[in-house]
Amino acid sequence: MSRIRVFYKSCGLLIALLCIVLSASAAKKPEMTRIYMFGFAASFVDSVAYQTDIQQIDSAWIEPVHKFLVDRSLYSLQLQYYLESAEGRKNTICTVFFDKNPRKLQKRWSKVNRRYNKVDDIRLMSLPAERFKFKAEEWKQITIEETPATSSSTAAPAKDTKEKKKKKENS
Repeated sequence: MSRIRVFYKSCGLLIALLCIVLSASAAKKPEMTRIYMFGFAASFVDSVAYQTDIQQIDSAWIEPVHKFLVDRSLYSLQLQYYLESAEGRKNTICTVFFDKNPRKLQKRWSKVNRRYNKVDDIRLMSLPAERFKFKAEEWKQITIEETPATSSSTAAPAKDTKEKKKKKENS
């Protein structure tokens, strides 16, 4: 019986320690670093796809735990806005690929390039850095504070029921 108690206590301590470690790692701020990035854009209503050159971003923010690019959707939007305004391409789906290692990213760029050059129905257009360049996004920590709900002194008027309507009609 005492072995079971020791087991449960050690499991409880292990779970508590795990929670503390995970919460401490989740609270870490993103770190600014140099990355390499390229963008890809395609549309379901058009046969043209776009691929940018690999570009260096000197001040990108990376989450230290998951190694994700912070605000990566904003980089995709940069490419989408460029294609809409400068190229006249609407309804493009844009994505970005990034890595700290330029060689790894070059392999990924080549893989995407080969895949879409094989497809006869899609014309892959190159976007050199002279035409489109990603701009580093600024990271700001946002805190959300909860405000207490205020009570409303005026109640909503009650709706007439069928019975009340019948009484009004009969009188």
